[in-house]
Amino acid sequence: MEIREAKPGDESKLSSFLQEAWREAGPGAPGFTGATEETIEEIASIDFLERLLTNPKNKIFVAEDENKFIGFASSRESDDGFIELSGIIVLNSRLGEGVGTRLLNIVRSFASSIGYHKIMVKTEVFNGKAIRFYEKMGFMEADRAIEEINGIQVDLVILSLVI
Repeated sequence: MEIREAKPGDESKLSSFLQEAWREAGPGAPGFTGATEETIEEIASIDFLERLLTNPKNKIFVAEDENKFIGFASSRESDDGFIELSGIIVLNSRLGEGVGTRLLNIVRSFASSIGYHKIMVKTEVFNGKAIRFYEKMGFMEADRAIEEINGIQVDLVILSLVI
C-alpha cells in the first residue's frame, strides 16, 4: 500500500473510490449523514474533483493498493490558523489495516511542514468509531455544534489536535 498526495489525473480513480465507499457504507452510515445519491454523484463528479484537486487551500491524500484507491483524506487550510481535516474515508472492506492511521499521519506531517500547529475535525456525535479513532490519535473534544446538512440538523463534535 502506498500513501501519496492525489494529483490531477487521479479524478477517475477518486470518483470510483468515493462511489464504492458510499455503496459499502450505505445511506445513513456515520460520516455520510445527510448524503444522498445526488450528493455522492456531485462530489464524485470529475468536474468537482478537478476543482478540489486544483484548489491551493485543499490537500488530498490517497491510500492506493494494486492501482486502486482504498482510502482518502481531505484537508483544507482554514483562515483561522488551523488545518481542517474535511474527512477520512476508508473502504469498509479495508478497515482495521491501519489505512486511516497512515492517512491521518500524512495530514499531520503536511500540516506541520507548512507551519500549522492545530488540526480540527468534525464528526457526528453518534459516530463513536470515528471519535474513538481520533481520540486514540491524540485529538481532544474542543466543542459541539449543530449544522444543517442537506436539510438535516446534525449534532457534531469538534475535535482538535495540537501538533
